[in-house]
Amino acid sequence: MSPEAAPGLLTRLVGPFREFGWAAGLAYVINRLLRALSPDLGLYVYEFMVQPIGGKPLLPANLSRHLSFQEILKGDPAIADMPAREEIKARRFEQGARCLGTYRKGQLIGYIWYATGRHEEDEVRCDYVLEEQAVSIFDFDLYVLPQYRLGVGFLGVWHGANEILAPQGVRYTFSRLTRFNVASRRAHAHLGWKRVGAGLFLKLWGAEFMASTVAPYVGATFGDGQRITLKLRPDVLKSA
Repeated sequence: MSPEAAPGLLTRLVGPFREFGWAAGLAYVINRLLRALSPDLGLYVYEFMVQPIGGKPLLPANLSRHLSFQEILKGDPAIADMPAREEIKARRFEQGARCLGTYRKGQLIGYIWYATGRHEEDEVRCDYVLEEQAVSIFDFDLYVLPQYRLGVGFLGVWHGANEILAPQGVRYTFSRLTRFNVASRRAHAHLGWKRVGAGLFLKLWGAEFMASTVAPYVGATFGDGQRITLKLRPDVLKSA
């Protein structure tokens, strides 16, 4: 290795630890190594979050007056343009998940998926069950089209979720955050998120092992017919 290349290599090696901290940085490196060996290997580090729904509008009237919100139903042409794999999108509808679209002057700028009662994780064999189902949802795959990411896109989607869901009695929305997604963490920081727990999943071909701060705390599955259930509660928001 040339002397000129050494500083760049050192920066790449140290980068994950500097960005995520030592524990999460080590998990990130291990996951990258496992994924390089096989797509059937991986280490997933999740944080489980809860956010209040309702309260004051997220956008002032002058920024929200051109926005509209409506459910994107199965068969809508917008479904084909969503980045998720086709089988994942089909499975979402099968499990009863719904998709709320945000439009500006009739043009789709973003959307958010959500489930009521229970949500099936896409990446590992785990289901999230909401303890207070009458007032809770589980949101996932919030997406803003690239051309709207520097505008009102992100807050517009959340503004719509509050506008539509709060009158239906929804008070809490839960979500799963990948520990390494720093951009998402920063974007949500001012929306009132609180952490309700964390989980680590190790995928070794057909076997998956879990350790979590949420009951049942540890678990293992050895085939597609087995799934771990984690129960989520909004206690951290109530206490706050």
